[in-house]
Amino acid sequence: MPSLSNYYFILVPPSIYLDGNFLHGYEHLIGGLCGGVASTMTCHPFDLLKIRYSANEGSLIRPKYNGYIHAVRSILKASGFRGLYQGLSPSIIGAPVSWGMYFHLYHKVRAQTEIFPAVFANNLLAGSVTGGIVLAITNPMWVCKTRLCLQYETSQKKQKEGFGGFYRGFIPGLMGTTNGAIQFAIYNQMKDVRCKYLNLEQDSELATFDYLLFSAMSKISSTVLTFPYQVLRTRLQDQHASYNGVVDCATKTFRREGMGGLYKGMWVAILKQLPNGVVTYVVYEKSGIC
Repeated sequence: MPSLSNYYFILVPPSIYLDGNFLHGYEHLIGGLCGGVASTMTCHPFDLLKIRYSANEGSLIRPKYNGYIHAVRSILKASGFRGLYQGLSPSIIGAPVSWGMYFHLYHKVRAQTEIFPAVFANNLLAGSVTGGIVLAITNPMWVCKTRLCLQYETSQKKQKEGFGGFYRGFIPGLMGTTNGAIQFAIYNQMKDVRCKYLNLEQDSELATFDYLLFSAMSKISSTVLTFPYQVLRTRLQDQHASYNGVVDCATKTFRREGMGGLYKGMWVAILKQLPNGVVTYVVYEKSGIC
């Protein structure tokens, strides 16, 4: 009769307990989770401002802000310090889960997508595939976060729109997976170049300053290149707005607000995503188990 230990070996992958290290094989997952929690707690107020600016198409129902500082003062006056963390609950779950899954799955997908001669192209493909998988799982959390940041009742969402309502903005979000893919590809490319320059093996540990610089540069580049998708996703997820899909949303935004409308909230997004990305990547690299 098989012993209990036999069932343990069947249910638990050997990589988990190999060499007495229970976390062996899950280093990228844990590192991503730690980075996601740290970055979310640090940078959520920036995310709140970005969402409110991106959603503002000029409707009278929106709060009127004369700038980012005025927006912060208005929120503090109306809701206190807690107002800057409105919508944190879905983020504190969604961000760590997303980053943890992304870092964990990326390396597995990357090993199966060696189809291009250029390393950058393989990194980009792996990032896009991984991002799509993660988004399919976490999109409902981002819809809830958007609604909470815009002071909408999440409990009314399922009643009015059905379960499919939790996947509003999924298509631009899917297009937006190129954001993380571009960032991760640029980040890994710079790490590889740095390792070669220092005559180190690939993925060798580098100085903290290297991680700070590479994560900042990769985040700014990916944000500027892909920001319009964030505006479209936010507006599609806003229940006070009515659009017949991504094309309709993009057309109306461009017609009413010009090209600048597709970049509303970009500067505060960079202010948010720069420290967010830096904190996530540095904690991930320096979490002690990667």
